[in-house]
Amino acid sequence: QIIVNLAGRQIDSTQSEQNSNQPHPLLHLLDPFCGTGVILQEALLMGYTVTGTDLEPRMVEYTEKNLAWLQEHYATTGTFVTAVGDATAYQWNPAPVLIAAETYLGQPFNTLPDPAKLEQVRSGCNLILKKFLQNVGKQIKPGTRLCLAVPAWQRQPGRFLRLPALDQLGELGYNRLSFEHVRTHVQAGVRTGVQAGDLIYARAGQIVARELLVLTKK
Repeated sequence: QIIVNLAGRQIDSTQSEQNSNQPHPLLHLLDPFCGTGVILQEALLMGYTVTGTDLEPRMVEYTEKNLAWLQEHYATTGTFVTAVGDATAYQWNPAPVLIAAETYLGQPFNTLPDPAKLEQVRSGCNLILKKFLQNVGKQIKPGTRLCLAVPAWQRQPGRFLRLPALDQLGELGYNRLSFEHVRTHVQAGVRTGVQAGDLIYARAGQIVARELLVLTKK
């Protein structure tokens, strides 16, 4: 729900009333890494019409079943569309207006892997994120807003290995919005690479953490 809220925008109440018989375009939300549809379920409950795509057909099938169950048991006003699609190459129609997703997180780890394995997983996740941003960037309008949860790996408590692509967002055509009231992590007096305004969350002892990105297309 937080990811949906951060991807969403304020909707002018007067405009909504004037077009109450038509779905507002800003209420259409895309999750291009939909998995089992958790984000899409939250969005439906909040009044959005949703589209979900995923590379894995089995995940799309799970999403369809979960969303159908939700509509059967709860009073949702939006509709949903799903499709099998690779987020790094898929062409969405219509073009996305709002995007909310937990991107590919790579292999789950219960313990910290050796450096070579960790770098292999990190490189794979980084490539997918870059290719997705390049692909969707060709399809969306300037100002289009995205909220993405991307992986960060906790090597020591409060110290994270992050995706290199986060330093290339400007080159990829995006502005990153900073969070307010988020303090920089410091471990033994050494900066961990997490800047003021960045947000990473993880459970105690969790290796694969999530870093929240709020982006707008330039």
